[in-house]
Amino acid sequence: MPGEKEDSVNEQIYDEDDQETPEIEQSLVSSGDNQSDGTRWKVAAILNNQQLREELMDYIELQMKAGPHPSCLVAVKQQFFGGQSPLARIPGEINSAPIIPIADMRGVDSSKYSKGERLMRCKLASLYRLVNLRGWNSTIKNHITARLSEDSMQSFLVNPYGLLYKEVTAGNLIKVDLEGRILDRGNTVLGVNQAGFSLHSAIYSARPDINCVIHIQTAETVAVSVLKKGFMQLTQDAVMGGVPCYLECEAAYLNSDTKEAIINSISDDCDIIFVRNHGLYACGPTLETAWSFAETAFIGCQQQMQMMKAGLDNLTYISEETITLVKNHMHADDINFGSEIMWEPGALEFEAEMRILDNKGFRTGYVYKAPAL
Repeated sequence: MPGEKEDSVNEQIYDEDDQETPEIEQSLVSSGDNQSDGTRWKVAAILNNQQLREELMDYIELQMKAGPHPSCLVAVKQQFFGGQSPLARIPGEINSAPIIPIADMRGVDSSKYSKGERLMRCKLASLYRLVNLRGWNSTIKNHITARLSEDSMQSFLVNPYGLLYKEVTAGNLIKVDLEGRILDRGNTVLGVNQAGFSLHSAIYSARPDINCVIHIQTAETVAVSVLKKGFMQLTQDAVMGGVPCYLECEAAYLNSDTKEAIINSISDDCDIIFVRNHGLYACGPTLETAWSFAETAFIGCQQQMQMMKAGLDNLTYISEETITLVKNHMHADDINFGSEIMWEPGALEFEAEMRILDNKGFRTGYVYKAPAL
């Protein structure tokens, strides 16, 4: 009989000894009303079978490694395996803790934000994860901020003070005004480190063209900030790291009396601000450009500290003509040579980083310009 055959198949699929996964069933129930209850039950039964789950995951990973792969394949992996697959765990993390999804805004939580702000929240939260994976963060300290340019008033996104970088999501970023006053706290009860945001505020006030600021306070960047010679453009990475400028240490601890002086001391062409004894602040007109400057400047700092062991007299310096040549090659026309897509500076690299995060199960919420490579 057809009914008996179906029951037999269901018994083979669902083994009572298999570990139950209620989160999968809940995901299937909420995934849409167009599927029949019977179909949803069968899918849940398959995913609740450990052996079949492993075979399905092996197949998905094999197809993704072979590439190119459709976005639906990524979605399936993230929906059902994002927090449980080996790809969704960071090597070296304590107890291989599951990754907290970046794009965590759903329904009512996201409806109060414009589309542009939702996308910016996802990108900025993704940037926090990139910095965390690089090991550039310092527990709950330091900040990465972004200007919400579509607002009629000046507003910015900043991380809640108390969360590690790996805990920052699109939904818990806090919106503040230029003075650091909270306009929207997202889905967190935490506040903002006013002292930490003060220099970001001064940079945004001095440079209306800057829309993202990344603070990196590692051993290498602090060491370079201490040097009297500062950041030396000795390599291609250092040159691509942007134009450096310098502020004294007290700039990191601004008050109303000193803020105006700091604003006036930030030059119009500066991309990398070294605060003496305090590390660097990478700035850019877009989040992608700021990330590009931050990464290349950090590598330049690493290289400089290694090369200085040989002594300054033994180093070969790059001429001003060569520096100009390198910077010209960073122009958008060179980036887009032969490409069917127009890429802004830093966007090509940033999109590649987003693919890595999504393939690891971070669920960035990033909107790809080239979704099928």
